[in-house]
Order: sequence, then structure tokens, then C-alpha cells
Amino acid sequence: MRLRTIATLTSQAVRNLKRPTCMTTTVVVMACMLALSLFTLVAVNLTVIGRQLQAGVELRVFLLPDAGPDAVASLERSIRAIPGVSRISYVPKDEALRRLEAQLGDENGLFIEDMPYNPLPDSFDVSVRRADEAESIARRIQELEGVEDIVYGREMVRNLVGALRVMWAATGAIAVVVLVGASMVVANTIKLSVLAHNREIETMRLVGASDAFILFPFVVEGLLIGVIGAAVASLMVFAAYSLLIRWIGSAAPFLKLVADPAWLASAALSLVGFGAVVGLSGTIISVRRHLRVDVQDV
Repeated sequence: MRLRTIATLTSQAVRNLKRPTCMTTTVVVMACMLALSLFTLVAVNLTVIGRQLQAGVELRVFLLPDAGPDAVASLERSIRAIPGVSRISYVPKDEALRRLEAQLGDENGLFIEDMPYNPLPDSFDVSVRRADEAESIARRIQELEGVEDIVYGREMVRNLVGALRVMWAATGAIAVVVLVGASMVVANTIKLSVLAHNREIETMRLVGASDAFILFPFVVEGLLIGVIGAAVASLMVFAAYSLLIRWIGSAAPFLKLVADPAWLASAALSLVGFGAVVGLSGTIISVRRHLRVDVQDV
């Protein structure tokens, strides 16, 4: 096709966007992309929160009373070398006693002053990267020389791991359903829009228009519908999400949502790209049913 012809057909496709059917299709695309982007943000933030919960799992490793400095240093190196350990810190028994006194408060901690000696052992605070590795790491640490006992809330960790697995499985399943559902709804809606131009397509074929000439404006129209619908949805969702981040930051600062501008920009661009692909595919499949041409001929 000549450049002038392409410009003319593109202008025709832009004018077609003002038709009620095209506007309705754009709104449907926007609604589907809105639902898809909302669920994507929920799924990503649930994953981040789950990782934060996993990173909060900590083991308290109590040492034998007769463990000397060399034994403590050797034990620390052995624990640090275990795969899955993210951080380890040594807590002397005097520091442990001060922490206990601070936890009990002034009234309940008075009895500590009357103790003839410090009954607490030296210990290590060990953080793990993943909660589901806590039990296996605890078993390996228990086998090391100089370890008396390990406390880490085994049942709480098991419940957390189970809840996270259910959450991620449900998130993955719903993501697939939303993605497939949005694609089908958008593609079918665009097909209905193209079918509304059935008489127009037949008229152009009767006057001898080539298949490429007929197909091109519909392809551009579908592309624009997908891009515009997805772009508007992205602007709405991410504008609201920015406000939510600010509100969460002041109301619940301990809850860390995904706020990386680069990630948000790439997610918005991906959504626009997905909308373009859905718009193109829905249009091409529908028009090809009338033209029965290979897209490669365009």
C-alpha cells in the first residue's frame, strides 16, 4: 500500500472510533483491563506481604552454659554457612536479661533485681529467608555442637507456610481465570463490532477493494480500541493506587506495598501492550472470517 492510502485508511479508522459500537467496545476493553490491572496489583502485593512475613520468621538458638568464646565463634560460622540463613546475631545472656526486663516492664520486672544470678543462657537470633525452610534449618542447627535448645514457634510457622501456599495457589488460579476471561470478553466484543460492519465489508468487496485494503482500517481500529481502553484503565488504576500508597504509608507504615516507580511504569506499559494485542487479535480473527485471507498477505 502507498503511504497516502495508509494515511487515508488510518484517518478513516480514527473517525470510526466515534461510532457508538466502537465507543461501547472501548468501554468494555477498559473495564476488562481495569479488572485485570486491579487483580494484578492485589496479587503482587499479596506476594510481597507473604515474603515479608516469611522474612520475619526467626529462630532463637540457646547455647550450652559451658560454651567458650572459641566454641561460640565456631558455632556462629557453622550456622551462617547453612543454606537459607539470612542473618545471625549473637545475644549475650546479659543482653537477653535486659531485653526480658524491658518486655516485663517496671512493675513485673522487679523480681529480676532480686535474682542472685542471671539464669538466661547466651543465644543466637537466626533469621531465615523462607518460612518453609525454618524446620529443616532448626534440625541442622540442633545437630551442631554447643546448642542446647531452639525456640521458633513451630506451629505458627507451619500455619504461616500453609496459609501462604493456599494464598499463592489461589492467586495463580484466579490470575489465569481473569486473564483468559478478559481476553475472551474483549475479543468477542470486538468481533461483534466488526460484524456490525458486515455490509460495509461486502460493499467494498463488490467494488473490487483488495483484502488488505478492507482489513487495514479494521486492524487499526482494533489496535486503537485496545490501546485506548487499556491506557485509560492504567491511568485510573495507578492514580488510585498512588493515593492508596500515601494513605497506607501514614495509616499503616508497617505494611509495605509495591511502590517502585519503574515497576509501576512497566506494569502500565505491559497492560497497554496486552490491550493492543487483544484488540488486534480480536479484529483480525473476525475480519478474516469474512475475507478468508492469510494475515501475512496484508
